[in-house]
Amino acid sequence: GRRFSALRDGLPSASEFSDRVKLFVLNPPRSELYQKINARSEAHFKAGLVEEVSLLLEKGLPAESSALGAHAYRRVVEYLQGKRTLESAIEKSKQDVRNYAKRQLTWFRRENVAKWLNGFGDDRLIFNEAYKEIEKLLSPTPLKLS
Repeated sequence: GRRFSALRDGLPSASEFSDRVKLFVLNPPRSELYQKINARSEAHFKAGLVEEVSLLLEKGLPAESSALGAHAYRRVVEYLQGKRTLESAIEKSKQDVRNYAKRQLTWFRRENVAKWLNGFGDDRLIFNEAYKEIEKLLSPTPLKLS
């Protein structure tokens, strides 16, 4: 019942290998990200999300279970319970995912070791940029002889 950020201070210190972990954050243009989120949300509904949730409920999964707490699933349950229209469920699902994406970016901004890549992961330029960074990390460092 408490936020993870409130628990952070009580966490153990970082392990010895944590400095070897490299974090890459994709940061595409917000308008393009939201267009993709909206299209993907609509595709989920067209692919049978309502039918899937109906079947899960028919098989006895409680409507308030955490399994049905994910963004679109929660909204479909509300639709099936008559609490919202199908159109409203779709739109609210889109908004939920957009808000989640924004929170993720906010979270990663706190990570001072993050390497930000301004685009999508399927963009060849972004892939190449990440690949070059990884190559640099893996290349042996020359020995300094005194």
